[in-house]
Amino acid sequence: MSQALAVARYTLIEMIRRRLLGVIVAIGVVLTAGIAIAPHVLRQPTPQDGVIVVLTALGAEVPYAITLCAFVVGMTVINHDLDSGAVVSIFAKPMSRSSYTAGKLMAAVSLLLLIASIFTAGSLAVVAANGGSVYGVVFWTLAALAANIVLLMLLLMLLTAYLNNVMAAAIVLVFHYIAGQVITLNAMVQHNVITDAISRTLIDIAYWGVPHELTGNLQRQIFQLQIDTGELRFGGQNPIDRLPDASGAVDIWFWFAYIVAITVLLFWSVRRKQV
Repeated sequence: MSQALAVARYTLIEMIRRRLLGVIVAIGVVLTAGIAIAPHVLRQPTPQDGVIVVLTALGAEVPYAITLCAFVVGMTVINHDLDSGAVVSIFAKPMSRSSYTAGKLMAAVSLLLLIASIFTAGSLAVVAANGGSVYGVVFWTLAALAANIVLLMLLLMLLTAYLNNVMAAAIVLVFHYIAGQVITLNAMVQHNVITDAISRTLIDIAYWGVPHELTGNLQRQIFQLQIDTGELRFGGQNPIDRLPDASGAVDIWFWFAYIVAITVLLFWSVRRKQV
């Protein structure tokens, strides 16, 4: 355990010193602060319109910022040691590869959760500055986002044990996009937007083959506010039916199973890695 903690400590120090990560967080914090004052500067007609502006902006900015941070961490936390050759001297010391992997995992996950906490606190402060009332929706949506990003980061760490970090990142991005499309299609099946039997079956099979991205009700809340204020009008099918419901216990357990599987594969990959 002491070896894993030592690896985690030096990895955290190394990651914090990287300017790119700090720049992304700083820009994200500045943009979040800008979102807080935007409704007051733009002078929205009603308080609800101001809330819509805030939630829409947060829903666009925060996921991108946290995802970029996750990619910076995941692409370098193990790959940097492999590319620099430092891993040869590390493994030459009386340190098990399991302790090395555990330390890297602790450092990467704790750093990413710290960054997610910063953006969550900032987002809740933005909501408080603009009328509040949707704290729960914002908090649980960002908690789900942090869980999803941890999974992506672990997958990226796993791939960098075999591939260069750019190729690994590209694969994870494509996988993430495909998984998101499958989840959207599944939501349309659940709300009977898609009724063709063959399509429903194929989508159901694909749905259980990709990690279930955990979701909150933020996007549904935005749509509902837009409908209530008359900003969004529709005829026939309610656009909310195209959005996935907030994640339930089955989705959470499925996410957890994916986390365990990727973690086991990561330990096995580092153990078998030829250096």
